[in-house]
Amino acid sequence: MKTTRLLPWILFFSGAFIYVIGLWRACPLLSSKGYFFAVLMTGMFVTYVYQRADNLNQNDEHFASVCQMVALITVGVLLVGVLNVPLSPLEKGLFPVAFIVCLLGQVLLMRSAEYLSKGQDL
Repeated sequence: MKTTRLLPWILFFSGAFIYVIGLWRACPLLSSKGYFFAVLMTGMFVTYVYQRADNLNQNDEHFASVCQMVALITVGVLLVGVLNVPLSPLEKGLFPVAFIVCLLGQVLLMRSAEYLSKGQDL
């Protein structure tokens, strides 16, 4: 069971590391670095809030639709930013994938924390 608890951490940190370090080296301007960091933080915040509300059974239709809309806007802003930065085609595909892997790791961490708090085994 240790590997199932370790996998979300590996996904989360590897995705965040590739995203932040890679874009930090690729973007020459500080404003571009802040732009991409804000996109990562917005995506992480939306997934955290949605998962937290879902874990506490406080999730309703309106809240879910707002979270989905913000998540789609965040992904759209990420794609527009990546397309406008002078990167190689490999990097233009790598950074959105790292973003998704980071968010997937966060969702898996929240789900494993939910199971552990309920006393269930993964």
